[in-house]
Amino acid sequence: MKMRPLALKINKYSLLFLLFIVFVFLEIIIMSPTSLEKSNTESEDFEKSITATENDKKGVVEQKAQGVHIVENGDNQKSYQLFANEAVGTSDMQWVLKSVQVQFFNENKANYTVAGDVGEIDGTSKDIIIRGHATTSSLNGYRFNTDTLKYISKQKVITSDDSVTMEGPRDKSGDGFRLTGEKLLVDISKNTMSILDKIFTTKLINGKNFKLTAVRADFTNNSQEASFSGDVKMYLGDFNVKAQMASFYYSDINKSFVKILLKQCVVFTELDRKGTCDELEMDLTQNKMTMRGQPKVQQGSDEIRGEEIVFIDGGKKVKINKTKTTLKPIRQGAL
Repeated sequence: MKMRPLALKINKYSLLFLLFIVFVFLEIIIMSPTSLEKSNTESEDFEKSITATENDKKGVVEQKAQGVHIVENGDNQKSYQLFANEAVGTSDMQWVLKSVQVQFFNENKANYTVAGDVGEIDGTSKDIIIRGHATTSSLNGYRFNTDTLKYISKQKVITSDDSVTMEGPRDKSGDGFRLTGEKLLVDISKNTMSILDKIFTTKLINGKNFKLTAVRADFTNNSQEASFSGDVKMYLGDFNVKAQMASFYYSDINKSFVKILLKQCVVFTELDRKGTCDELEMDLTQNKMTMRGQPKVQQGSDEIRGEEIVFIDGGKKVKINKTKTTLKPIRQGAL
C-alpha cells in the first residue's frame, strides 16, 4: 500500500515530461518546416529512386557501394566517367546513385560536366537520368540549371524538358548572357548547346543594357559566339530591332562581342528613325551599322533607299551606295 502513491507520482512526472517533449517537437516542426524539408530532399529522392528500382526488379540481387567511380567506354574511347557518394545497384546493372557527377567526353576531352542530387543508370542502354538540382557545365564556361536531365547514350545527347536558366562566360563587359527558357539539348558529338523555346536573355554590351527574346538559342563549346532564332526581338539602349535570326560574333583578342548580324525581315527603330532591310550588321567596335538587301530608312518626312546604307559614328554620318532619296515637297506659299 505504501508503494501506490509513489507509483502515481512517477507516472505523473513521466507524463508531464512526455508532454513537454511532444510540445518542443511540434514547435520545431511548425516554426521551421522548410529547412527540415530541404535538408531531407536529397535523401527522399534517393530513397524514392531505390524504391522504384526495387519494385521494378523484385527478386534481383541488390548491391551497395560507397565512393563509386564508373568509366564507360565506346568506339575505342572514353564516353563518360561517373562519381557518386553512394550507390545501390542490382545484379542486372540498374544503379541508383546519390550526389552524382558525370564527365562526358568527346575526342578524349571532358567537354561537359553534369551534377545532381540523384542519378540512375540503365545498365543495358547506358542511359543516365539525373534528378534534383541538375547542372550542366561546358568546358568554355556556360552553366545550365534544370530540375532533371537525361543522357541518351546512342545519340550522345543530354536533354531536359524542364525550365532552364543559363549563365554565360564572363567577358570584358562583365557578366555573360543571363538567360531563361525551356527545353535543353546538348549534342556532345557536335559540341553544341541549345535551349529550344521561350528565350529571354539580358546582358551589358558596351555599357548599354541589352535584352533579347526569341524562340531558340544556340551556343558552342568552341567559342563564346551565340545565335538566336525565331521571332527575335532585341533591345540595345535606344535601339530596337525585330528579325528572324541574330548571330553574335566574339573576339578572343578583345574579350568581347564585336559584331551582331541580324537577318530576315529586319525592322528597327531608334528615336525618330525607322528602317527595314534583309540584313543588318552592327559593328560594335567601330560603332557602325550597315543595312543590306533592299534597305530603306525613314527619318521624319525623309526616306532613303539604296543598295547599301551605312550609319557611321553611331548614326551621326550616313553613307549611301546608289542612293535614292525622297524629300518631302515644299508646300506652296512656304517661300
